[in-house]
Amino acid sequence: MMKMVMMAAVFYGVVVQAANADPLDAYVAWSRGELKAAGLTRKMTDDGSVYWSGGRSEGKTLVLLHGVNDQAGTWAAVVPALSRDYRLIIPDLAGHGESEPKTGPITYELMLQRLHSILEHESVGKATIVGNSMGGWLAMLYALKHPEKVERLVLEDSSGMAWDMTGVPLVPTNREEADRMMRAVHGPETKTSDEVLDALLKRKNTPLSRFDLADVMQHFVDARLADLKVPVSLIWGHDDGILPLAYAKKLHERIPGSTLSIIDGAAHIPHRQQPVKFVQCLKATC
Repeated sequence: MMKMVMMAAVFYGVVVQAANADPLDAYVAWSRGELKAAGLTRKMTDDGSVYWSGGRSEGKTLVLLHGVNDQAGTWAAVVPALSRDYRLIIPDLAGHGESEPKTGPITYELMLQRLHSILEHESVGKATIVGNSMGGWLAMLYALKHPEKVERLVLEDSSGMAWDMTGVPLVPTNREEADRMMRAVHGPETKTSDEVLDALLKRKNTPLSRFDLADVMQHFVDARLADLKVPVSLIWGHDDGILPLAYAKKLHERIPGSTLSIIDGAAHIPHRQQPVKFVQCLKATC
């Protein structure tokens, strides 16, 4: 009988143990299990959009949007605290996680349409939309298109501007580049195992690879920030190596009336890296 090899890897601050398993897949499975354990329910719309909902039925609604190549389980660390005070809706964005389409191009219009269908399916009136990275970009686009549906935007290390970034390789081709990307995302002191780096390098048909550059470029929002008609709060990781503090401060200056909270000890994904501090910042704005 084939010997069972146990792999243990620290990924996103979680020790993942799996038998002959890809550590990234193991993390995804673990994180989605945590959503279920926190009392959320997995649902699906007619167009194949998968999302999780739960929390206080009479509370304010928070819609949590993940970044590119991520999925709803990314919010697992903050769900228990948030579900006590808010109604939560957490989608797998179109082409991500378990949501359709599984193949073919992913466009911003498609993601907006599928997000809208989820909120309509849940009969959401107005919601606070919290978006990390690309999720923040999508949140701004949604607020510009459907301002009547948005009570507040919370932009967590949000992309969407045509400003120079750090040049960190988002599609690494070797271990050195993969390690550099992980340090930019998770902090300069991050030590990533070779197993995780190799798992990253093996991924070819990622959601990121299915975006068309022309579609991405036409959805930059830096020229439309003054058109946002809803309150905006920015939450940023102090050590973000993808979108550094200079980017955050420029975004803050360009959005009239916005607030900026900076979380020490966090990088590009504060809700995973400093969940307690993230929840504190979020509740202070909502």
